[in-house]
Amino acid sequence: MVSFITIILLSIRTNKMIATGIAQWAKILPHQLVTEDQYKDYNYWSIDLEVTDKEKKRLIKEGLRPYHKDGEVETNIFKFQRKEVSGKGNELGAPTIVDANKNPWGNGEIGNGSQVKLSFFAYEHAMTKKFGLGKALNAVQVIDHVEYQGGTGINEFEAVGEVVEEF
Repeated sequence: MVSFITIILLSIRTNKMIATGIAQWAKILPHQLVTEDQYKDYNYWSIDLEVTDKEKKRLIKEGLRPYHKDGEVETNIFKFQRKEVSGKGNELGAPTIVDANKNPWGNGEIGNGSQVKLSFFAYEHAMTKKFGLGKALNAVQVIDHVEYQGGTGINEFEAVGEVVEEF
């Protein structure tokens, strides 16, 4: 006998899903492949998606689990990845990225705060009960682009004119 939950999980596993939110730490362009990660033995592209409370409830209902800060405090962030190579050894390539009109992306790196939609596959894995379904990123649609500013931190300053140092 197949349980109701099993039917839901099977439908999730075989259908693409969409999530909407704010991009954080987007490393999804071809040149942003993460190749050095002390916790993973594979290369990948990734993006963190900060969602509204309503979207969070919907995704949890679908079997996904949000990121838990320090392993305990539940956040509104879901982490998505796309491996460079599938478990069967097939090259997957970077996720497809399009703009709001579904044109191929050509507007540079995607900065924190960009509004995006993610297409992904959810799947069961060995730790599904503890960590929720896995999420394999497929494509990204950038709805409202925030230009990546880099890690310099200088954008927080206002120009104040000429400064004279006094000793």
